[in-house]
Amino acid sequence: MLHDLEDLPLDSALAFRAARARLVDEFGTLVGAESVEAVLRASWDHIDAGARIKHHVPLLAERFARGQLWALARMNGHHEGVPAVLFLDTHDSGRAKMAKGFLVQSLGGDVLAFSAGVDPEVDVVPAVLEAMHEVGVSLEQSFPKPYTAEMLQAADLVVSFGEGEVIASANGAAHEHWDVADPRGADLDVVRSIRDDIDRRVRELAGRLPHRQPVTG
Repeated sequence: MLHDLEDLPLDSALAFRAARARLVDEFGTLVGAESVEAVLRASWDHIDAGARIKHHVPLLAERFARGQLWALARMNGHHEGVPAVLFLDTHDSGRAKMAKGFLVQSLGGDVLAFSAGVDPEVDVVPAVLEAMHEVGVSLEQSFPKPYTAEMLQAADLVVSFGEGEVIASANGAAHEHWDVADPRGADLDVVRSIRDDIDRRVRELAGRLPHRQPVTG
C-alpha cells in the first residue's frame, strides 16, 4: 500500500505529486483535495499491483483516478444534467471499451461514459484496437479497469455484457443487457462484425439519451 511518498523512487514520487496537483486543480472544488489524494493513492496501488512495466504506473494511475473522480463528483451532485452511462463487461478488454468509444464519438462529449470490468484483464484485445482504429476511434490509450461502487452509483444507465449483468441488476439504476459476442480470441473479421453490432446499438442508445451541456471526463 502507498502510505508515504518516501516509499517511492524519486521519479515516481515526483510523478505522483504532479498528478495530484493536476487532479486537485481539476476536481478539488468538486470533491475536496483530501478525496482527490485518497482516490489517486488507491488508483496507484491498483495499477502498481498489476503493472508489468512500472514506468507506466503514474500515467495509468492518474487516468484511473480521473474516471473515479468524475464518478465521485457526479455522486456529490455535480453535472446532474449530463447523462452518465457505465458499460460493464466481464474483462473490460473489448465490448465495453468499444461501446464507450462509440458513445463518446456519437455525442461529442455530451455524456459521462465509463467502461469497467468484473474481472479486468491487463490489456485491450489487439484486434479490438485495430478494428476501432479502422473507423476512427482510438483506444490506444485505454486499459481495462475494475468497476467501483462510485461508478455504479453515478450511472443513470448501466449497459452490461457477459458477467456484468449480475452486478448491474443489483445496482438499482436503469439497466440493459446487450447480447453481443466476446471478441477475445476472435479473428479480425469477427471482431469487425462485433464492432458494427455495438456501433448500431450505441447509435440507437445515443438517440434516446438527453443531450445536455458537454462534459469531458
